[in-house]
Amino acid sequence: MTTATLSPKSAKVKFRLAGDAQPLILLPVQVNGEGPFEFILDTGAGTSLLSSDLAKKLNIKIISTKEGQSAGGKISVSLATVDSLAVGQVKLDDVDVGIVDLDNIAKTIGGKIDGDVGYNFLKHFRITIDYHNCEIRFDEPRRIERLGRSAKTEVPMRLASLAKPLLLVQVHANGHGPFQFAIDTGTSTTAIAPELAQQLGLEGSPVGPLTTGGAQVNVTAGTLESFQVGRARIDDLVVVVADFFSMLSQ
Repeated sequence: MTTATLSPKSAKVKFRLAGDAQPLILLPVQVNGEGPFEFILDTGAGTSLLSSDLAKKLNIKIISTKEGQSAGGKISVSLATVDSLAVGQVKLDDVDVGIVDLDNIAKTIGGKIDGDVGYNFLKHFRITIDYHNCEIRFDEPRRIERLGRSAKTEVPMRLASLAKPLLLVQVHANGHGPFQFAIDTGTSTTAIAPELAQQLGLEGSPVGPLTTGGAQVNVTAGTLESFQVGRARIDDLVVVVADFFSMLSQ
């Protein structure tokens, strides 16, 4: 049975951004009491992941193998359970993990990636991500606290489904909408579907392949006049247009 430990009731952990223009959040994570290792913080991943190299190093026993679906297409995922995953003082026991090859993503950011902290870890806590100070805060989920006057906006979000726990919010683009977008910290650049790009009259230029889910996906890039979530608005936002949303919606 998975159990969560948070001592004290609120804990802060420093992270670093790796990948230059397309950064990913990397957290120090301990697995089975060993480490720390560098894991991506990925709200778009349903299950936390270990790299094939780390699983081999820690002698993680594979229970089964299944076919998974990523933005880059179908991938083979080995399944296992680790005794514990810990981020700072935040610890989870008996955690189901997937084991995959993360070398392509590591090459993209120019560093080593040992794994991925996904929804099945994050769902046990209340999470605050502070990009300015490169800090993530974990609170007990029962702690209810509004963000207060410092908040630019507060918006509701929902899970796409329990089987596919993407965090969905309503957004407006170029004054149109609302459209449904996923909050995905494992994606460095805001991405939109080709159908929406056409609807918005967005003109894109090819920028070559993008590594996602361990695979290469050809994308174009364009600039939205405005992008708004609640009252938080960014003008002239560069986005990528990629044809992988239909696969994620399956």
